[in-house]
Amino acid sequence: MVFAPEQFQTAEAEQRYQQMRIRVSQFRDKLGCEVDPGIFETVVLLNLLGFTTQQSCEGHLDHGAPYPWVTIIDAEQERLFQRHWLAVCEHEEQAKASGAQEAFDRWLTADVHMRLMIAHCEQQSALYQHLTTLLETFYTQASPSGPARLLVKRFRSAATYRIEPGFAAVVDTLPPALKASYLERGRAEMYAFTAFLTHQFSVSATSDEEAKETRSPAS
Repeated sequence: MVFAPEQFQTAEAEQRYQQMRIRVSQFRDKLGCEVDPGIFETVVLLNLLGFTTQQSCEGHLDHGAPYPWVTIIDAEQERLFQRHWLAVCEHEEQAKASGAQEAFDRWLTADVHMRLMIAHCEQQSALYQHLTTLLETFYTQASPSGPARLLVKRFRSAATYRIEPGFAAVVDTLPPALKASYLERGRAEMYAFTAFLTHQFSVSATSDEEAKETRSPAS
C-alpha cells in the first residue's frame, strides 16, 4: 500500500508539497537506495512540518527490520555532539600514546563533560518534546492501536530520534509466523499517522497564507 495524500486547500500548499516530493525523491542512503515507497509520504510530510529526517524504512521481512520507521535529527545538536565526540577521541589517542595520568585525566574529563552535555540535551530537547506532543495529538484523535502504537526512540547522541511502532523493541522475540502480521499493523499505523501529518500541514499552510494576507497592505 502506498499512501495517497488529500487535496490541499491552497495552490501554495500544493506547490510546497510537490517541491518537497521532488526533494525527497533525491534522498539516498549510504547504499545509494531511494526512500521506500511505503514510507515516502511520511518523510515528505515530516520535512514539510520542519523536521529533518535522516533515514527511513517501510519495513521488510527479508532484510532490515520488520516494521516501518523514520529517524529524525536535531542538526544543531548533532554538530555539537560531533565536536565533543571528536575532542574525546583525540584526548583518548593522546592518553593511550603517552600513558601519563595527566593525559588520561584530560580524556576522562572530556568524556564526562560529553555525557553531561548529552544528559542536558535529553532533558531540554525541544525536538523530542515536539515529536512526542505531535504523537499525543494524533492519538487523541486515533483509535487505540495496541502494540503498533508509535513511539519516539532516543539514540545515544541525544540529537537523533526514531519514530517506530512500540513492538519494535521486542520484535526479535516474536515468532517468525507472526512477523508479517505485525509488519502490516505497523505499516497501517504509520499510514494513519501520515494522514494526520498531511492534515496538520494543510492547516498550518492555510494559516500561514491567511497571516500573510492580513499583514499585506490593502491595494
